[in-house]
Amino acid sequence: MIARGLLPLPRGFVNRVVEVGALTEAIGHARSAGTQGVFVLSGLPGVGKTVLAAHVAGLIRTTFEHGSLCVRMGASADANSVDEALTFLLIQLGVERLPTTSQELRARFQAETADRELLLVIDDVGPAAQLTNLLPASSRSVVLATSRRRSEGFARERYRVIDVPVFDRDSAAAMIRADIGANRPDAEEREIQALAELCGYLPLAMSVAGAQLVTRHRGPIADYLERLERATSRIAQLTIDGERPVEAIFEISYQDLAEAERRAYRLLSLHPGTQFALTTAAAAMGCDVDEAEVLLEALVTANLLSVVGERRYELHSLVRDHAAALAREQEHPADLRAATARIGAHYLDFAVAREQVFSNRPHFGPRFDGQVPLAYDGEDAWLRAAADFDLERPNLRRAVRMALDERLDQLAWQLGEAMVTYLFQRDLSDDAIDIYSTGLVAARRIQEDPADGDARPLLRMHAELGTAYFSAKDNDRALEQFDQALALADRLPAHSEAVLVTTAKTLVWKAFDHSRRGAVEQAVVLVERARLLMEDPNFPERMRARELAVLDMNSGPMFASVDRHADAIAAGERAIAYLKLSREKHNAAKAVANLGESLAKAGAPYRERAISTLTEAVDLLARFGILSWEAHSSELLGELFDAAGQSEQARVWHGRAEELRDRLAGK
Repeated sequence: MIARGLLPLPRGFVNRVVEVGALTEAIGHARSAGTQGVFVLSGLPGVGKTVLAAHVAGLIRTTFEHGSLCVRMGASADANSVDEALTFLLIQLGVERLPTTSQELRARFQAETADRELLLVIDDVGPAAQLTNLLPASSRSVVLATSRRRSEGFARERYRVIDVPVFDRDSAAAMIRADIGANRPDAEEREIQALAELCGYLPLAMSVAGAQLVTRHRGPIADYLERLERATSRIAQLTIDGERPVEAIFEISYQDLAEAERRAYRLLSLHPGTQFALTTAAAAMGCDVDEAEVLLEALVTANLLSVVGERRYELHSLVRDHAAALAREQEHPADLRAATARIGAHYLDFAVAREQVFSNRPHFGPRFDGQVPLAYDGEDAWLRAAADFDLERPNLRRAVRMALDERLDQLAWQLGEAMVTYLFQRDLSDDAIDIYSTGLVAARRIQEDPADGDARPLLRMHAELGTAYFSAKDNDRALEQFDQALALADRLPAHSEAVLVTTAKTLVWKAFDHSRRGAVEQAVVLVERARLLMEDPNFPERMRARELAVLDMNSGPMFASVDRHADAIAAGERAIAYLKLSREKHNAAKAVANLGESLAKAGAPYRERAISTLTEAVDLLARFGILSWEAHSSELLGELFDAAGQSEQARVWHGRAEELRDRLAGK
């Protein structure tokens, strides 16, 4: 007798080439080896595990001599559910007189399947123990299960777990096109891609959105996208016949959690991005790292959270949407604000700990008073800090906006202050403009607050926004910010460290602006004003040597441009002597580059030294990823080799400069 039980074949199955290929290949290997293959499809709720299982089963079911069986479990761990499943399977096997006890049901199922080659599909199985109790006796059988849980028991029992991810971009677009078909000839590719992204590439969400576009939404697709985008809860908009299938499927998994796990789930929705570190999650929950790790692992087991790296996790955008709605309903607003403040404070400490690795530059704000230790020490500290910043860059940018929206203004501007060196050295002018524009709003509110009235944050944000615009080559806006900073400084107490240091630095940046415009004589005047200010007895003594060294580093090429070559070279040599002993690896590299430029401008007698110095500079700049400076130094080397008549060498350096500029343009 051939058993005939199977999930219905899916309509409009899209892609899944990788998953289908991996699964059918693994099943083939198990059958060739004569061993029972047990395969569990696991993944986010709504990702299409059941559809994938049905599709694969449909491809292979005719190859099993004794047919196929199917049962849906509903993820219950109840012993009764196993008995009900065994009863249903025995009926499919043609058994007429069914046992009445659990032990008899299991024994009869084992006897009926002992010599058969069967495909068994189990949809929505619970823990591994449940799956084990449903396995057929035959080694020639194959079991294909789906599970909303990521049970550790699957690994212990050596069942093959296959992760089912959300769709990639192309597959998502293909699914939406297949769903809306000829019903929406006005659909453009960019709109389809935008809809897929808004649905988080989750098949269930995309199928609901497609159905809405085919039926009730008859206006422009752009209007539908706008409605989804501005919705407080996106999944609340994804309804079918008055039901919310996406929300419902997340809710099932949520209800299976313990109360502490549910609270963790809700609070994680406050994080401004979808990916985060374990330490960040601990901050959101207000608990220690060990406790947070246990809670997060429970969410991973429930497939509501994904592991994306060492102690790093991801909350899918629609899952986050579901958790956020629950947080608004169930958490007190004061508790939500406190959790948000903890996240912001965590990122501030993160940034301060790494900014201080980069530089001894003066910083202002209560977290730069020595409370936060350096993140790293040693030879590779700079690169490790930069790698951390690179990883958290999107979250840091969002954290500034989050702090502003929650009126955590002290956090907002200080986050910007704590990223000064990183943003500038990595040529991240777009990020910097956004962060310092946001910080400027927060700083202005601080100044206007009768209970505070401190104008120093506003001074810092004007100055740093000016440097951001300068990096983006928006010279007019840069000069506007520098002038506003200097005008504000004139109205503040002259003895303030923040005022003195920021004024001197802003004069140097204004000198850069004049130099870029070709007004080099005016630039030199500003540089010399800055030096006088730094040498003034009122200037903070603990900051003077460092600030003078950086001034020497920056002023050398300006002196060289007005033929003060001896001053330029001397300034460059002083800068290198100081900075090579500091932890400011980026500035030490820049000092070598600027000395090389000064030597290049000094003419033929200094050409060989200029080439040697600039060659050393590009190696240092490349190591620390300072692309714009590396490109400029490479271009100078090309010009030097041109002047020396070495065209082949010149071509190599000009090519390197062009490649680096292209990389910068693509950032």
